[in-house]
Amino acid sequence: MLERIQVFTRGCSRSIVVEKNLRKAVAKMGLNINVEASDDPIVAKTENILSFPSVKINGELKVDGSFTRVDEFEEMFSEYL
Repeated sequence: MLERIQVFTRGCSRSIVVEKNLRKAVAKMGLNINVEASDDPIVAKTENILSFPSVKINGELKVDGSFTRVDEFEEMFSEYL
């Protein structure tokens, strides 16, 4: 079950695009879930985030500093549906 999506960014262009792709995938799949976004380095440190952008799904690190397309997010989400 898909319960929580967190995205951690630093404001760089890659982070901005990945967050947009993440939100597009959520909308495209019609998921009724809030995407929690943070660019706060203290929050990132608390969550053990070392690379940006990063995405956690249900607390599991799924994206660790890499560029992720909309279809890749859709595939990740389907694992939880």
